[in-house]
Amino acid sequence: MAVFTCRFDSKALGFGTAFRMILPIPFVDGKKYQEHYEKKEKLPVLWLLHGGSDNYADWHDCTLVQLLADEYGIAVVMPDAQNGSYANMAYGPDWFTYLSEEFMEFVYQRFPVSRERKDNFISGMSMGGLGTFKMALRFPERFAAACPIASAVDLMYEYVHHDTDPREFFGREFEKIFGHFENPQELIGSVEDCYALLDQDIAEGRKLPAMMMAQGTEDFTYKGNKRFYEYASKKGVSIEWIEEPGVHDWKSWNLYLPKVFEFIGKVRTRA
Repeated sequence: MAVFTCRFDSKALGFGTAFRMILPIPFVDGKKYQEHYEKKEKLPVLWLLHGGSDNYADWHDCTLVQLLADEYGIAVVMPDAQNGSYANMAYGPDWFTYLSEEFMEFVYQRFPVSRERKDNFISGMSMGGLGTFKMALRFPERFAAACPIASAVDLMYEYVHHDTDPREFFGREFEKIFGHFENPQELIGSVEDCYALLDQDIAEGRKLPAMMMAQGTEDFTYKGNKRFYEYASKKGVSIEWIEEPGVHDWKSWNLYLPKVFEFIGKVRTRA
């Protein structure tokens, strides 16, 4: 395998940013080393999004993702999004535009990964799980599978209904992302509303990616994710639900990440 850390200047963000990438390069006994680097076909790719207060390196540093990438033969790309909720922030960078337009194109043009829908998958935990939902629901034609883990799918609704002192951490962060509204209800039905995005996809007859949601039963995001799962299920959307005892921490992410790769493996087999 090969592991890259890449820093480049983003025009969408207006500053330099970084990402980490794993490219599986299996070595087979009996072959000359040159043959291992002559592979012409593009690799399948998992876009793996970090959570709030984390960064692009944490999935690689805190989990077995490198071993899983090699085992399944899937490239893994881990971008940075700071605390931007993978949104075009009201008071901050356009993280969604960066990820969905500039960053993915940057990777496609420079690394041996496939653009084809059947070879593209997306996952992430917490804030990255919200990013997974937003990317998969706004661009369902891009991804064969989407696997949010303990996602912050209710983040926008928490802001709409919050009574937090804006000087406290989450109040400040929410206002940076969503802006200061006299009537936060205006956000309902917007591009930050995953329920509305799902309804729009269904109304337009768009083919959704295969979906899996993984969740710790003691995780504070459990109720919100269960609510979204049940809402989608009533709409006729098939989502595989996995839950295990656990909270919102890296021990849980290490439990669910192999299940994400297993799910992707099943989707690839059916393709």
